[in-house]
Amino acid sequence: MKKIKAILCDYDGTLVDENGRYLPKVKTLIKKIQDKNVRFSLATGRAYYSPIKRIEKELCIQGIHILHGGAIILNSLENKTLFEQAISQGSSEKIIKHLSSKKMVFSVETKNDAYISHVIKESNFYPEVKNKNIEELDNNGQILKMVIYARANKLNSVESKILFDKLKNDCSDISIMEFEYSGVYGADITSERATKHTAVLEYLKILNLTPDEVVAIGDGPNDYPLFTACGFGIAMATAPKELKEISGLVVNNIVEALEYIDTNLI
Repeated sequence: MKKIKAILCDYDGTLVDENGRYLPKVKTLIKKIQDKNVRFSLATGRAYYSPIKRIEKELCIQGIHILHGGAIILNSLENKTLFEQAISQGSSEKIIKHLSSKKMVFSVETKNDAYISHVIKESNFYPEVKNKNIEELDNNGQILKMVIYARANKLNSVESKILFDKLKNDCSDISIMEFEYSGVYGADITSERATKHTAVLEYLKILNLTPDEVVAIGDGPNDYPLFTACGFGIAMATAPKELKEISGLVVNNIVEALEYIDTNLI
């Protein structure tokens, strides 16, 4: 593998723990890596108006990030969108109509706002912005991602399969990334052309990089497409078996990952 030029790091469960906290050594290690001319970018399902905006300033990682599960690549230093792929309006309308008819708890993300179907505890997923009600959504708004909440909907594996199969059958141009939380199921929905894999390909073009110059770090099923687009993957010990199988290294935390990169890949 070539000496790397960039790191693409997942956010939840990788850069930060379930409480949104990062380990004390993280900032120092990132700075050390950046001083060696290696870019540190996020590749996350989160929106910029989630804690991302605050965390990137705290860690001094302002720059180019993959957000909304791959629907946007943002240059935060210039406040410039470099890539954007929304869910088609037809599919958005079908999904919202179906989820609403089933009284499902879900959110809709546009570039600047988050719309919630119900006021619930999980709405604090977007603590930095005032969540709007789904009824306030402009029909012409570009929907980047939808989230079907696991805990709030309490879908079991059978129920989730029926729901997700229905959405896939009705909308052939979407990607559904399922996730499990304590035995219940949820999903992130984006355009089929807006996944972490497709976004990495755009990221490589923007920065004139090759896959083997980029390391991916992640912990979840939605990081599988991220790993397949990068030359080397580092999985957290909590990652699913499938992600560990395609990774080059398994570590206990982000500090171990960054120390390995600094010592072996730069």
